Amino acid sequence: ESLADAWNADNIAALEACAADACDTDFTGQVSSDYDFNNLNTTCGPCGTLNVTYTITDDCGNTTTLTAILTFGDETIPDLSDCSVEDTIMECFGEENETLANDWNENNIVTLQNCADDIAVTVTSNYDYTNFVSTCGLAGSLDVIYTITDDCGNATTLEATLTIEDTTPPTFTVPADITIECDQDANDLTLTGDVTDEIDLCSGDLEATFTDAVADGACTNESVITRTWTLTDDCDNTTTLVQTITIQDTTAPTFTVPESIALECDQDPTDLSLTG
Repeated sequence: ESLADAWNADNIAALEACAADACDTDFTGQVSSDYDFNNLNTTCGPCGTLNVTYTITDDCGNTTTLTAILTFGDETIPDLSDCSVEDTIMECFGEENETLANDWNENNIVTLQNCADDIAVTVTSNYDYTNFVSTCGLAGSLDVIYTITDDCGNATTLEATLTIEDTTPPTFTVPADITIECDQDANDLTLTGDVTDEIDLCSGDLEATFTDAVADGACTNESVITRTWTLTDDCDNTTTLVQTITIQDTTAPTFTVPESIALECDQDPTDLSLTG
């Protein structure tokens, strides 16, 4: 409004200085206008046009009118120099990922609406979680373009990338240490135990595997197996836990004793073919 006030005053001064009349040589105070900033015909935001009629009157009451149009235009895009929407990395939380992404997008929109330097900006984005590009499991990235538009249709854009990464290893419960007899099968998991509670928020079904390291025991048929269980998720995060299987021999041997027998005094009791 102050710019319009000054424009109108300058026009009046210019007309007072330039007006010519054979019978009037000084038009000071003899130029008037119907200027009223409230008559601005707005087109967008505070911009628009204002028609002003100037009336120049000589000392004898003769008048001439001129019309001028003041136009306020807006071809300037919103100023984002105070804005910062940066790429973001967050940890994968499985089924909560989409909710976290939705919140991230909404926060970016609010931030841009508050920081953009213009009048009545509107912020939109092409955010759509179905455009999420998976890299492994439920981890991946999503590119989002934000469009900041003022009331006069001037627009500018910013781009931000949301990256969801999985750095959390899976978890499971390792079988308890166990001691078995030497005639039992250490590879029989129904006997030695299998892992349970395999869990990973960002991967599908997982299956643990194991490798064995065997050390000698106290005697020929005894040993100690160090069984290392490994569980790896879709993003190559790995958890290892150890089970110890002790193989022992605590079973006494068995045999069948020969039957009792009666010998003659001239027979040899140490002859096992005779006594059994």
